[in-house]
Amino acid sequence: MQTGFFYVRLKADVDLSDAKVRRHGATHSVDELLTKERAYPVLAVDYRPGPEGEKTLYHIPADDNEIDWLPADLFVFARE
Repeated sequence: MQTGFFYVRLKADVDLSDAKVRRHGATHSVDELLTKERAYPVLAVDYRPGPEGEKTLYHIPADDNEIDWLPADLFVFARE
């Protein structure tokens, strides 16, 4: 197994106000937590099975220094 991290950015064409994340019992939109222009390190990747199929999540530090599991389909790889 290899360890390390890589960087991702939010997709330009994703409506972030529709993307919701649960944190500490409250629901937040992703645009409250992340900035589109910034690259974020992915600290871990998780594959979760579900009724709709497998879902990939990235463990990413948000702008307020909290670490959240966010859907990978919101991101593209960043070159930095």
